[in-house]
Amino acid sequence: RHFLILLLTASFLLMAFKESSNTYQTECISLETDGYVSFKIWDTKLGKSYKIEQARKDAIHAVLYAGIAGSNGCSTQTAILDKSEDIYKFQKIENEFFSSKGKWAQYTRSSSIETTLPANPIEKNWKVYQVSVSKDALKKYLEEKSILKSINTGF
Repeated sequence: RHFLILLLTASFLLMAFKESSNTYQTECISLETDGYVSFKIWDTKLGKSYKIEQARKDAIHAVLYAGIAGSNGCSTQTAILDKSEDIYKFQKIENEFFSSKGKWAQYTRSSSIETTLPANPIEKNWKVYQVSVSKDALKKYLEEKSILKSINTGF
């Protein structure tokens, strides 16, 4: 039993210190009353090669893991997966979720090339997209998959 606890602790630490390969940046546009958060997203490494489908996946990734920094009247949106055990549970289904036939696409409402650049662009050649993600529907999905505990379940 102690070995299992040690193994789980070590795996959580490795996940926490794992270097992220994500090079996307986000800038909040609006919080909508229907549970969506809209924001600009761009990839500093891919620049003009950044594709719309990847932007949509990155937007969901940002909502799940990183959160969205507040700006332009938007309050900061914390990451949905804010506990290491929730992250661990989601990582078990992450490849399937983000696959070509995965559920990820259901949680983005719109995506278009944004005509205005981020507030402090370093490069003018980036493709910047506007994407809306349904945080409420995504949370509900994670609760149904027993990744997050429902607020109604108590403590």
